[in-house]
Amino acid sequence: MPRLPKSPATNATPVAAPAAGPPTWQRALRKPRFLILLAAPLAIAAAVTSFRHISPILVSRPEYRIHPAEVTLPPAPAWIPRNLAEQVFNSSGLGTHLSLLDPTVSERVAAAFHSHPWIERVVSVQKRWPSRIVVDAVYRQPVAMVRGIDGFYPIDHSGILLPARDFSDTDVQQFPVIEQVTSNPLGRLGEPWGDPAVAAAAKLAEVLLQKADEQRNWWQLLNLAAIVVPRNVTLPDSAEELQFELRTKGGSRILWGRSPEARHPGEIDLTRKLQRLRELHSRFGNPDNQQDQWQIDIRSWQGVRRDILSSAPAKDSIKN
Repeated sequence: MPRLPKSPATNATPVAAPAAGPPTWQRALRKPRFLILLAAPLAIAAAVTSFRHISPILVSRPEYRIHPAEVTLPPAPAWIPRNLAEQVFNSSGLGTHLSLLDPTVSERVAAAFHSHPWIERVVSVQKRWPSRIVVDAVYRQPVAMVRGIDGFYPIDHSGILLPARDFSDTDVQQFPVIEQVTSNPLGRLGEPWGDPAVAAAAKLAEVLLQKADEQRNWWQLLNLAAIVVPRNVTLPDSAEELQFELRTKGGSRILWGRSPEARHPGEIDLTRKLQRLRELHSRFGNPDNQQDQWQIDIRSWQGVRRDILSSAPAKDSIKN
């Protein structure tokens, strides 16, 4: 009977399994990077909690307080009140002071200044250290005085009503006067007058304040006394139908026509009107240099018409 081969004897000893290391979370804790990442949120949370407790104390500290005197504004013309920042603080409910640490202070200051009638637009509000707020804003520019039964009403180029109390008698005489306005302001200070005749006359006044030569604007060059709005029982739906007249200090009349912004097909453009006035001035001087009073019509496409007025000289002086 055949013998099966015997299995070779083995003396190999089983290899022991490697000893188990520490868990993964324990190894991660030994790495500095992981510890930093773990500690950062905890530190931030602790800091936020601490700041919530001490913030009211810091906000009330005097070194963070902002008073009107610590507000810096752009250089302003003479008629802008020197205490504009104080007026804004009082009228807008900001109180007598703010805190530089208030996270809403920039927005609140911007909204407060925007509500003042002298501010056309707030460009930016910046917080500075030591405690100061810098406001970059665009002031409204007066272009005319509307003559009323009780005095003069200053307006800007859009017909926005401005504070009359901020103008001296000398200031009033620097601006074109708008006459024959039959309406009263419908809005408050810093809001539109509400009459299309006043709005259109304001645009004309803005043009007449532009430089005509090196030393004078058109208002001065033509020796003008008033912009006369048309008499209307009922104002037209569109200001483009309104016809304006310029009156000189000597009583002559210049028939101007529609507002400079009118796009009426029968109206000559602004450039041509000013060119005609310049040619007339070069040839005859201003209308008051002559003995007679003149009516000068610059509206026609065919050219300028000059007629002698039969009425007596008008004597007008601005009363403040």
